[in-house]
Amino acid sequence: MSRREDRHVPAWRRAAASALGAGAVLGALVLVLSNDAATAVVRRAFAVVTSAVLNVLGNHTVAQGTDILSHEFGISVVTACTGLFVTGLFLAAVVAFPTSWRARLVGTGVGLVGLFLVNVVRLASLYYVGRYWRTALELVHQLVWQSLVIAIAVSLWLLWAGRAGSQTRRAT
Repeated sequence: MSRREDRHVPAWRRAAASALGAGAVLGALVLVLSNDAATAVVRRAFAVVTSAVLNVLGNHTVAQGTDILSHEFGISVVTACTGLFVTGLFLAAVVAFPTSWRARLVGTGVGLVGLFLVNVVRLASLYYVGRYWRTALELVHQLVWQSLVIAIAVSLWLLWAGRAGSQTRRAT
């Protein structure tokens, strides 16, 4: 459908499509989070990528299952450490935003890549905190990084929405 034709679609239909899309994303999030096999794949991916990043930075780590281990320290990647929940909420907000589906696709890509990278940085930093400042690990893990991930996700969405919204206004 062209932009010109899209302008003639009633607002309630566009809103309903956005709401259904956001609902589908949230439904998929619930399915993924309730499926141990699916979350294990994601947890393993984070362990492998984070271990590789740590090795590039001069550490000697290995990913065993969902654990990142070295002779000095190790961490386990649990479902709460994957950012799946925050990423799912980000994606639902992107799909619900009143803009073109192309802009939503861009927002989805930006969010998936951006939040994945933030989470890898989070896990790598937690490895360092645990290795060199073990007494602060729980504080940094529970308070600092959880707050930062939420703040980054909201900021990323606001940046995307501001850009997508201005493009939508220019197109009309």
